[in-house]
Amino acid sequence: MHEIHLTTANIASAEWPAFEQFATDVGAKILVIELARGNYPLQPMLTLAHDGDVDAALVFAHGLAQQCSKHYPVVRCKIEQALVVADTDASTRPPLYFEWHGRVPIAPSTRPQLSELSQRFGGHLSNNVQRGSDNCFVTLRETGAFAALAARVDALCAALSLQGWAPGKQQWERVVYDSNLSLDTGWLESVQ
Repeated sequence: MHEIHLTTANIASAEWPAFEQFATDVGAKILVIELARGNYPLQPMLTLAHDGDVDAALVFAHGLAQQCSKHYPVVRCKIEQALVVADTDASTRPPLYFEWHGRVPIAPSTRPQLSELSQRFGGHLSNNVQRGSDNCFVTLRETGAFAALAARVDALCAALSLQGWAPGKQQWERVVYDSNLSLDTGWLESVQ
């Protein structure tokens, strides 16, 4: 199983009803991710699951991106697998990178402290605009070995615990395709 994300250019409020209908028609959900910093802080996207191998998911995603781009310019196509799936997948395509997302319930007034702490481990904040601002996500990315990401996540979670913050829902992902990493410029920089 693969998760496909098609990020679009910003959508005018008058276009939202038609965009929502398009999402329904193609079986997708809409997410609007707001990055805490960066050159492209607001990222509306369609997201949907696709069965099959990576190559089939890529063909499907590109076809859907062409269809979407007739009305809503697609600026990024990203294909992910949950790590439990990736561990048993027979795909020959190596991951571009691994990601971890941890949801942290937090008041907006304490986000600067969470941001500062997260950055020590290479993490950065975002939130789903449609769900409000009481939860945010800490994201860590690793282009090297998965073990390096796991060690950083363990260290971050220990530091969060010392501050009384505990990630709720956590997602571990293997990203196999990303057409436009530059959308993360200024937000999620690699840890060296």
